[in-house]
Amino acid sequence: MLEIMNESIGNIVGFRATGLLTAADYDEVLVPKLSDLSQRFDASRALFYMDRDFRGWDLPAAWANTKLDFRFGGHLDKVAIVGAPAWEEWCVKIASLVMKAELRTFQTEQLGDAWAWVKA
Repeated sequence: MLEIMNESIGNIVGFRATGLLTAADYDEVLVPKLSDLSQRFDASRALFYMDRDFRGWDLPAAWANTKLDFRFGGHLDKVAIVGAPAWEEWCVKIASLVMKAELRTFQTEQLGDAWAWVKA
C-alpha cells in the first residue's frame, strides 16, 4: 500500500510504503500526485518512507517504478529514501544515473532528518 504523508506541503510530497507495492499503488497514488506536482511547479521534491512492514514490489510495480524514474526524474530535484533495505540502496545508485535529482538514503530512525533535508 502507498499513501501520501500528512507532512506533504506545496511542491514537497511524502509517500509511505507498507506491505507489498503493486502497479495499482503507482497508478492510483504515485503517478497522479507526481503528475499534479509537475503541472503546478517547476520542480518538486519527494520523500519515500518504507516502513517496517514494507516487503518490496510485485513484478508489475517494479516495472512501474523503473518507468517512473524516466517519466518524472527530470522534474524532481531532491529525493529522500527512508528505511530502504540494503539492496534498495543499490537501486538508488542506479536510479541516480537517469534522474537529475539529488538522491539520499536515510535509516528508518532518521525520518525527521530526511524531512528536514528534503525541505531545505
